[in-house]
Amino acid sequence: MAKKAAKKETKKNAIVEKIQKTSETVSEKIKDYNEKYLAKTVEKGKARLKEYNEKYLAKNIEKGRDALKEYNEKYVVKTVEKSKEYLDRPYKKVSGTIDDMLAKGRDIEKDAMKKLDGVMENGKKFMYKIPMVERVEKKVTSSLNSLPGIINMPNKGEIEKLTLAMQSLNSNIETLKKMKTV
Repeated sequence: MAKKAAKKETKKNAIVEKIQKTSETVSEKIKDYNEKYLAKTVEKGKARLKEYNEKYLAKNIEKGRDALKEYNEKYVVKTVEKSKEYLDRPYKKVSGTIDDMLAKGRDIEKDAMKKLDGVMENGKKFMYKIPMVERVEKKVTSSLNSLPGIINMPNKGEIEKLTLAMQSLNSNIETLKKMKTV
């Protein structure tokens, strides 16, 4: 039995050795084939591809870049400039109108304050001559405070509110202008 086991073991070793030799032989042949045929073909392909790129692609890419640059200079830049002008005109008009309105509002406020100060001074002079000064002073003060509403003139609070609204609108327009340029 020991002989049979030894024969089996020898057969197994022989088979393993033959497989290893065959594997080495096949690996050598594949390596030789790769070196002789594939490496040369790959190198030729790389050289041809490089030559093709230099001959045709690089020139066409440059021509394309030049054509795109020329197109941008001729058409796109002009269109963008026209668009900027088209958008700037209404903005400038609105901005100028708002500035005029703010200036007029400030003038109206100054005039109203001068008139009210004059009326107050005259009222105070007159009031102190009357025996019931406090009662009359209250009455005149309330009448004077209602005077702008009677003559359809805005009061101080309305003028301040309008001024704040105009300033807010002006700052919003400036913000939009900055966003447009970005």
